[in-house]
Amino acid sequence: MTRLTINDTSPSVLVAGGSGVIGQAICRCFGEQRWHVAIQYSQNNELAKQTSQVIHKAGGTATPYKSNIRDHAQTQTMIQNYIEKHERLDVLIWAIGLSESHLLARTTQESWTNHMNTNLTGCFHLMKAAAPIFERQQHGSVVIVGSLSGMQGTTGQAAYAASKAGLIGFMKSVAKEWAPWNIRVNAVFPGWHASPLSGSAFPIDADLDNHLLKKTPATEDVAKAVYDLALMQSVSGQVWNLDSRIF
Repeated sequence: MTRLTINDTSPSVLVAGGSGVIGQAICRCFGEQRWHVAIQYSQNNELAKQTSQVIHKAGGTATPYKSNIRDHAQTQTMIQNYIEKHERLDVLIWAIGLSESHLLARTTQESWTNHMNTNLTGCFHLMKAAAPIFERQQHGSVVIVGSLSGMQGTTGQAAYAASKAGLIGFMKSVAKEWAPWNIRVNAVFPGWHASPLSGSAFPIDADLDNHLLKKTPATEDVAKAVYDLALMQSVSGQVWNLDSRIF
């Protein structure tokens, strides 16, 4: 597995959504490589603490940070508190996603707004808060966990797919803007994972005909891919699909 080559000690990563299934795996992966991991969470304090304990046992260090990513002021405060304590931010991960399944005709205004405010505007708040830090450092990396639905669409997920499609355009725009600062900005499509987000929609083996390998990716493989992509020095503005579907 690739390691950070910057000479400074104690590289740091902030994982937004670090208490989620994919977020936890990403946190553990960085922690096992002796990074300091900031675990952002909104409600699940217990899972954030458990992940922190696992990282400490693996030889890394971690700090949970509670904040509502939909609130710009809270997000700004979280970033400021983290930088005051650790002074640097080498990698920023967005691993937050809200998903509800409703046909468009039955999608409420509230559901639409919730998807946009969480999945897209929340990422804007985080990136905007981190921008001055990355400009000052002139090094760093961002990986956004998106969804193939944002490229292909999914029946019953118009709001979710639209918010994830917005993330791709957002990522590519920021990649162009931050390239002069030597900041890489990329995205991954993590595939299906059993979690509260996927719920009952998680496919059974019989429904995996569109996967060449007839299986969904392991969470640990996704985390390793995110880690390696974050450290690649010459890749930016790209989207990696991490399962075996071809469209």
